[in-house]
Amino acid sequence: MANQLVLYSNRAQDQFRWCWLDSERRPLLDSAAAGDLETLAAVLGDGHHNVWLLLPGNQVVTRELEYQEAEKKHLRRLLPFQLEESVIGDIDQFHFALGVPRDGKVVTAYVERAWLRQLFDRLAEYRMEVQHTWPLPLLLPLAKAEIASSEYPAWSLRLLGDKVLVHYAPNLGFSLERDQARLSLQLLLTAQNRVENLPRLTLRAETDADLVALIELLPDELKDRIDDQAVAPLWELDFQPDHRLDISQGEFSRRLPVQRWWLDWQGVVVAAAACLMLYIGTTVYQVKALESENIEIRRDIEQVYRGVAGQGNLVDAERQLRQQLSELQPASAGGRVTPVLAELFPVLAEAEDVTLGAISYSARNGELSLNVSASAFNAIETLRGAIDEAGLPAELLSASAQGERHSARLRVTPPGGRP
Repeated sequence: MANQLVLYSNRAQDQFRWCWLDSERRPLLDSAAAGDLETLAAVLGDGHHNVWLLLPGNQVVTRELEYQEAEKKHLRRLLPFQLEESVIGDIDQFHFALGVPRDGKVVTAYVERAWLRQLFDRLAEYRMEVQHTWPLPLLLPLAKAEIASSEYPAWSLRLLGDKVLVHYAPNLGFSLERDQARLSLQLLLTAQNRVENLPRLTLRAETDADLVALIELLPDELKDRIDDQAVAPLWELDFQPDHRLDISQGEFSRRLPVQRWWLDWQGVVVAAAACLMLYIGTTVYQVKALESENIEIRRDIEQVYRGVAGQGNLVDAERQLRQQLSELQPASAGGRVTPVLAELFPVLAEAEDVTLGAISYSARNGELSLNVSASAFNAIETLRGAIDEAGLPAELLSASAQGERHSARLRVTPPGGRP
């Protein structure tokens, strides 16, 4: 079952080669193919796809540098400046990736930033997201002893078209033109001081003719150091990424796929935004309509108030009208004043010595107020007692005398009339 797509980019030909790996990262050789990105996209079909990207060795430079322990926390910023004198061009135009620092040494790789960004963007156009990026020479299999050793006793070489790929140490390797192979390998021997301690070689090529040609490209002193040689397809590589230097760091590291999410959900987002705008527009329209309606209602209320109360101080017409209306309707004895008067007037008629000056009724609390006068105060008190006996509690609120005439104010409270 295919689980992972591996893609190799050849900058010179602007072509790609690809192959699928199974769940154990072994290449499925029958899935290997080559072509441009449109061809690959047609094979992949719709949806997004994660890829492992392999870069040509002549586009990536790997170096082993030394560092002080105090510099360990700042290696990503400091190491590029150690290469400033040996790098052709401005170091700012390169993307740097670091391996795992160990024993005062660290491997760094750098590649032209603009070219790598263009490659990532092209893959993104076809909905391919890069998970890992490795230089192809670093995936040439090395002996396990070589990986664990600091002496680098073995090299792995492959002839690929007109390029020779060299993996001469863990996370260190390069590619070079075929006609430069012999001299470059001799220089590498000299740089590693291997005049006597020559490395053991593993050779691979895609055809017998290429394998013979690769042997002919070796310096004479290395031709008898071949431990293993075989014809093998390109994809027989070491895809175990645990110890491999990954170029996908910093700005090229895998991040949240915001762009992919946007492509998947932009239709839903646009529809939701349109619905939201429609809802907001409708709500605003309704609020404006209700505000206009409320203004009309307030205007009508004010006109009614002016018709009832006339001109005057107006604060809240509705509240003021409600207050005036409540004053005309007793809170608990509304509609009972006529029976009360029917009981009260006969008592007043019998009191011949008492004169009724005024009578008032309070609708708020259902009480009657009587202003009476008599030639003697006892007559007024007799009237109050008679009203009480008629079942209408009466209370003397005030009394006064002017000459021989006595006046008083009585409050009559019908039973249940008080709030």
